Amino acid sequence: GEAAFKLALEENVIEQWSMNLNILSQVISDKDIKAVIADPKISQASCAKLLLGFLDNPGDKNSSNFINLLLENKRIFYLKEITDIFENLKSDYNNICIVEIESSRELSSDQVNSLTELFKHKYNSDIEIKQSINTNLLAGIKVKVNDEVTDLSLQNRFNQIKQQLII
Repeated sequence: GEAAFKLALEENVIEQWSMNLNILSQVISDKDIKAVIADPKISQASCAKLLLGFLDNPGDKNSSNFINLLLENKRIFYLKEITDIFENLKSDYNNICIVEIESSRELSSDQVNSLTELFKHKYNSDIEIKQSINTNLLAGIKVKVNDEVTDLSLQNRFNQIKQQLII
């Protein structure tokens, strides 16, 4: 992730790399693609060609070298983690704080705007909110910023009360 970001920064193609890594990360998560790549009967060159075919610019030398390097070193299945590292470095570089919000239902645009303003002041940075739905939460939200998680869900509150009653 760090090496890819450094290269993208040097060549001023951060957005292109970001897009490519996100596409490849999604492609690699597909079970059929995983099976093809893991098959020892299929050559590394064929696997690389398959993966490059999903990109807008499959002839890009850096993308080709990167994919071949990951395939050679058996790291291709770590692409999600590599992408996460790259995206974090990109956010740091652009002074953007990524806030992951998990809620039981989709938040309204007013709620998202209100949270964006709140976090903008708290972290003194531009904010990018990534929202996901978790129906197990019942109500409330879970917020993750960097390594800090704040669980404001009703499910968490129930679990706390349950623990107090048991002890």
